[in-house]
Amino acid sequence: MKTIKIVLGIALASTVISCNMNNAASPKLSNQIIGTYQGTLTSSLSQTGVAATAEITSINDNNIRVHCYSAKFDTTLSLGLYPDGNMMRVCLTGNDFKNQYGHNMSTGSQMMGSNNQMMGNMGNGTSWQQHMSAEHKPGDMHYGYFDMNGKSFNYTFNFAGTPNSYTQHFIGMR
Repeated sequence: MKTIKIVLGIALASTVISCNMNNAASPKLSNQIIGTYQGTLTSSLSQTGVAATAEITSINDNNIRVHCYSAKFDTTLSLGLYPDGNMMRVCLTGNDFKNQYGHNMSTGSQMMGSNNQMMGNMGNGTSWQQHMSAEHKPGDMHYGYFDMNGKSFNYTFNFAGTPNSYTQHFIGMR
């Protein structure tokens, strides 16, 4: 009888521990990439690289704020995060998304599941692939990513619609 109680106790404890591990909160995506990235900013107008910094801060689990600056450049934008293998892909959010792509992002598109995939159709590709399928048309451009293995950030800032449309390309390491 004592042996049965011990076996049942171990089985019950194993079940509780197993269930708690499955329900553990997934890590905040933003925590995986926040920090300061030192690098180079190159203008499409001059093709000259200058020292630059990108400070990445968390807005929430799936969104970041990027403040990129150098001696003659200073801009801030918000980006959504989408895991894709060893990359953390980024996409514009809010009005920047609407201005770039001509429509609003659908409600709940940044809702991530515990396996870092969007809620709903969780077995069909990475959250990046699902984002591209749900939110974009073929040919829509994206301008950057984080290389999770190399701890680097690569992003092209576009300044279109000005008399001299140009880009500033940042690449830096944390």
